[in-house]
Amino acid sequence: MRRLSTWMCLLGLCCANVFAAQVIVNSSVEIANISPKDLKLIFAMQKLYWSDGQKIHVFVLPSNSPIHEEFCYQQLEMMPYVLRHRWDRLVFSGVGERPVTLDSEAQMREKVASTPGAIGYVSGGGGALAVEAGIERQGGQDEAEH
Repeated sequence: MRRLSTWMCLLGLCCANVFAAQVIVNSSVEIANISPKDLKLIFAMQKLYWSDGQKIHVFVLPSNSPIHEEFCYQQLEMMPYVLRHRWDRLVFSGVGERPVTLDSEAQMREKVASTPGAIGYVSGGGGALAVEAGIERQGGQDEAEH
């Protein structure tokens, strides 16, 4: 019985990574990989420009979206309400703004593909960086520095 529960845990961990939320960026962004630290800074609205000087346009899904929650937990390693609190603090202090909230993954793909310098996330497998209809996709946890 103990061996079965061990295998179930391992299977669960493998499957969790396969269905992890994926970061996507517009193809105008010349970047092969985004470090976990930079990803946190970008989505906390603290890093505003790519290394080439291009403005970063951040798109997110609604806070109650399962994909948004998964992205916050797995990619940013923070609770969604903590991220929202950071955005609120920037807005209320007058030094920053919230990212643009979109209604669906389809809208996310469309906006990121059509906005130079854009970044967002969608659900998907844990694959390597790939180009898809004007969008570059970065893999999940396997590329993070843990």
